[in-house]
Amino acid sequence: MWFPHHLPPFRRSTHHRLLTAIICTSAIAAIHAAPVSAQQNDSDMEVEEVVVTGSFIRRSEGFTAASPVVQMTSEDLDAEGTANMAQVVQNMTFNGGTAVTNSIQGVDDNSPAFNLRGLGPSATLQLVDGKRVTTNNVNALIPDIAVQRIDIVTDGAAALYGSDAVAGVVNIIPHTQYEGVEMSFFQEGDTRGDFKDSSIGLLAGTQLSDDINITAAASYRDQGRLRWLDRPELMTSGLTLNSGSHPGNFLVPVRDEMGNLTGGTAGRPDPSCGLISEDPRQMGNNPYGINLLGRCWLEFGDTRDFRNDQQFSQFYGNFDYSPAGDFSMSAQVMFSRKYRHSRNNQSNPGGRVQDMSTIRGELPGNTFRAMSADQRELYAEPLRDGNGAIVTDGYGRPLPMRDASGQVVLAGNQFASMNADPSGGVPFYEDVRANAWMPIGKTSTLPTGFNADGTNPYVNDDRNMRLAFTANFPAPFLDSWEGMASYAYNKFEDRGRENQTFSFSAIESGLNCDVINDVDACYNPFGVVDPQFATSQEVTDAIWTNYARRNEDELQTFDLVFNGDVRIGDFQLPGGEIGMAVGYQRRQEKLLDVPAANILAGDQFIGSQLDVAYGSRSVDAFFAEVLLPVTSNFEITSAFRSEKFSTGQDDAIAKVGLVYEPADWVGIRATWGQAFIAPTIRQLESPEDCGLSSVNDPFTTFQGFVTSCKAGNPNLQSETSTSVSAGIDLVPMEGMTWSITWSETDFEDRIVGTTTEDTIRSDFDAFQEAYGFTPTTDNPYPSLSLLQQWIDDPRSDKRIMRVPGDIATVQRIQQSDSNASTMLVRAWDTRLSYDLPFRRWGAFDINMQATYVDTYQYQMSANDPVQEGAGNQNNPTGAVPAMPRWRANSRLRWSMNDHTLALTARYTHSVAFDANEYDFQRFFPFSTFRYTTEIRPWTQMDMFYTYQGLEVPGAGGELSLTVGSRNVFDREAQKTGMIAGAFAELQDVTGRSVYARIDYQF
Repeated sequence: MWFPHHLPPFRRSTHHRLLTAIICTSAIAAIHAAPVSAQQNDSDMEVEEVVVTGSFIRRSEGFTAASPVVQMTSEDLDAEGTANMAQVVQNMTFNGGTAVTNSIQGVDDNSPAFNLRGLGPSATLQLVDGKRVTTNNVNALIPDIAVQRIDIVTDGAAALYGSDAVAGVVNIIPHTQYEGVEMSFFQEGDTRGDFKDSSIGLLAGTQLSDDINITAAASYRDQGRLRWLDRPELMTSGLTLNSGSHPGNFLVPVRDEMGNLTGGTAGRPDPSCGLISEDPRQMGNNPYGINLLGRCWLEFGDTRDFRNDQQFSQFYGNFDYSPAGDFSMSAQVMFSRKYRHSRNNQSNPGGRVQDMSTIRGELPGNTFRAMSADQRELYAEPLRDGNGAIVTDGYGRPLPMRDASGQVVLAGNQFASMNADPSGGVPFYEDVRANAWMPIGKTSTLPTGFNADGTNPYVNDDRNMRLAFTANFPAPFLDSWEGMASYAYNKFEDRGRENQTFSFSAIESGLNCDVINDVDACYNPFGVVDPQFATSQEVTDAIWTNYARRNEDELQTFDLVFNGDVRIGDFQLPGGEIGMAVGYQRRQEKLLDVPAANILAGDQFIGSQLDVAYGSRSVDAFFAEVLLPVTSNFEITSAFRSEKFSTGQDDAIAKVGLVYEPADWVGIRATWGQAFIAPTIRQLESPEDCGLSSVNDPFTTFQGFVTSCKAGNPNLQSETSTSVSAGIDLVPMEGMTWSITWSETDFEDRIVGTTTEDTIRSDFDAFQEAYGFTPTTDNPYPSLSLLQQWIDDPRSDKRIMRVPGDIATVQRIQQSDSNASTMLVRAWDTRLSYDLPFRRWGAFDINMQATYVDTYQYQMSANDPVQEGAGNQNNPTGAVPAMPRWRANSRLRWSMNDHTLALTARYTHSVAFDANEYDFQRFFPFSTFRYTTEIRPWTQMDMFYTYQGLEVPGAGGELSLTVGSRNVFDREAQKTGMIAGAFAELQDVTGRSVYARIDYQF
């Protein structure tokens, strides 16, 4: 057997020994144990042949697949006790990094997706009814009530399905034939009364005639908001402060003891910062921020949510036409809309402060009173008109005189007022430049469109539409072969609004207003101490922009597949006829990104100017799959696929699988295969796009959000992988099944989009190696002079840009994608099911699934060391999620007549804490910070009770009622110093929740 040459020798030998042993043992045993003749079937028994996920060859139901396949039925989904499909995915033991809550740092509930083995959502190919989709958001695909089952192939399947199937394939299979009507209502809430989730669904179907069947489903879900404020014990233990703020931080001229300018500048917080110190656990508290560690900090804990307010509307319809004969056709339509209304800070930092005008001392509201080095107030010569009268601003305040260079002229006695000394002057304020600052704060005049609680509204409006047509027909010229042709059109639209870009021109206009004749046009960038200097509503509304964007992804797919038996005269293998499937796929991908109007015009304060972006490409793929039934209990499957992209990528890959069943109670299976992920059009071609990213600077005390920009890289190549799996399926006793699967995925050439934190930490490592600096308790940061020396050093990372004159403040970080990373994931999965009937006491069944991650090695680039991710939080890198070694779910269910009671225990092993816990926050008032070394194990108990068979008088049909609770013992998430105070990727911040579901069928 051939193995890829790029595998390191120790891996190649491991693979070779394992697979050689399995193949030889299975083959020898099969030859000795199996009869020579083909297995005989009862000719009177009609065996239905089906195509299942993981193969295109039609097989008799009940066969064993070589690839490990996990199947979840609609009953299994109901038992999860949630309307949130992301929660179902997160509970899967072999899945990692899928989010159901927000914490800014690492997880987000906006677009949850399958992430098998934690290799990234792009490494899991997601299908609906066997066809590709344009969005992998599991909450926005299809009404839950329409899902018949979910098939999950947990090893690489790209040889059959093409790009993206590295970690596996998820196929959501809807009802296509349904008789009757089913209605469902679900209501969930936490026992504290802070959160509510409701959904309603309808499924209906009928057979219009002998050959026509129609099925339709619709659902609506309303997910309520869970605020950080609703979990104050978490919020105060974690970071809810940012050093980019409003009131903000500014670069202020340095003066000597006599009040003369020295030519230097210093970073200082707004003098209004920290005027009020309040408990942050109340809405709107600390409007002037917190003054600490030489900076002004924004308190943003009251502006964020663990779960956002979201509404999901979904529709699904299927039409089947099956006339007499072997011909049939179907049509499907799907539409979904997700409307998300989240709350944000009043504004974000990290904008174009370097492009802003100097903020004049004469600007109304300026808080930087001019002071000498020894903190004495300074006075200036007054500005006079042609008649010698003192010129005042629109508020009647005297203005200072400036010289030809624009500098304020100090009075003869610069330390006295002209009212006390004739040689004295008028008070004046410094010209300053914005530094770590944001345009709108809690003390500002808030825009008209803000939320009632004073937060900035962020709207996502995502729409997903799909049309699919499929025809099944006898293959021409090939007796006993069948053909399938399908066409699917998918379109995803993002019609959200940009709320954090702001109008740069409106800010500039307000800073350069006429302070004498039109003070109403002035913009106050400081903390508002005197209400008369507050920015007018008109100016604020001009600064805050809320323009719509339109991003579209379009996918058209055409598939043609033929499958049947290969007949060579009277020859056939001892196990039966050779099965085969061949096919062709054509995909056409398009994208259209239309930025918000102010971004198109270059009038954005945060981010960069963008043009309309359009991209497209086509993909042609050919594949073949062969089934070799060597004996009646030993078979070999193989698949080959060639895929070519019009953007220049191409790959030819293969997969081999073995199944050996020496006895009725045992089966052995193994696979080896290759897979790849082609870079997306956006990864290849997108123009520079800037956003906001959190950074904790290891060089200084700076922590906050900065502008991060990245653009496409046309030189990217496909990510590649090799997967191996081996498993055994056992039936040790009646009613019990047990399977164990070992798998390994070797992932190379991963496309890595380094995070801002990756970039700056890598630069710090290079600095330490070059200069030998070691942080200590007394000296945790290098001096500013040493930092400047490193900035000037050619070895420093020039993608990190700091504020001129204040190098302790990071301003902008460039990012880029590259084929840099490798990963090796080795894991064990086990599943156990045991049905135990009792004549008098009903029936019990036990189900258990568990995953053990043996290793998760990753290397971010050729210059970085190989690191172990298993057992670690992996927070310093954005490429690897938290990876507990053990995860397990166990369910005990009892049923008797119309009663069902189930208990589910969930366990997640501990991981080593390696995130930045921002220990400086221990100095902040009201903080309950504590040091963390480990994210402790998480255990959770869920339960539900169902009574079914209730008849509705006069209406017919059957009613069932379910009540249940998740996290029955109200386990609280562990308090950490991370943003929001909890590690929401592994632990549920909601607490105990109770739910009820009513199903009505007729």
